[in-house]
Amino acid sequence: MDTIDMRDEQMELFPQDQQDHTELGHIMEAVLFALSRAVEVSELAKACGCDMQTAREVIAGLVKQYDEADGALLIREVEGKYQMCTSPRYFDYLVRVVSSPKKPELSEVLLETLAIIANKNPATRVEIEKIRGVKSDFAVNKLIEYGLIEEAGRLNAPGKPILFKPTDEFYRRFGVENTASLPQVGPEMESRIEDEVQVEVRDALGEEDGRDNKDQISF
Repeated sequence: MDTIDMRDEQMELFPQDQQDHTELGHIMEAVLFALSRAVEVSELAKACGCDMQTAREVIAGLVKQYDEADGALLIREVEGKYQMCTSPRYFDYLVRVVSSPKKPELSEVLLETLAIIANKNPATRVEIEKIRGVKSDFAVNKLIEYGLIEEAGRLNAPGKPILFKPTDEFYRRFGVENTASLPQVGPEMESRIEDEVQVEVRDALGEEDGRDNKDQISF
């Protein structure tokens, strides 16, 4: 009677058992590099042909490996997903060869609006304006343009206002894993924001009064 070698069948049925973590790590590196976006653990597991627990162990080891190497590339966790990115300390060198680097300067108004959205998560324009005390359409639109916030559906309330939440780009750029890692906007922060907004409004009104007076001057 012929002896049946079951090893080939086992390799097909359980490929994850035949590959070590190093090879799985290489596969994940290739996926993260090629997709250039935040990737779900389930996607990494699918690419490697392994279970979720193995995928989590391998990607955690890969993150640690990149951190210890302290090189130009990093792997960052963003809301439970993983993305390969360039170390922030090399941004100035990239500017030399990129005609329009996507790293806009954020004004205090934009930072305040972004902080409110990140802490409320999600937040409507009404909630933002309630804290800031002024219209925030410009700030919200700019943050969407910069890819730092995005629409997150609509609130189940009269008028169905749009909800906004931080994007993966926000978490990557500010180096946080999730909103739980952010400082909360408490009463003191809200009071400071309100004070700054009042100054902003007074300055804007002052400029308008100055223009009106100038328009009234006749020779």
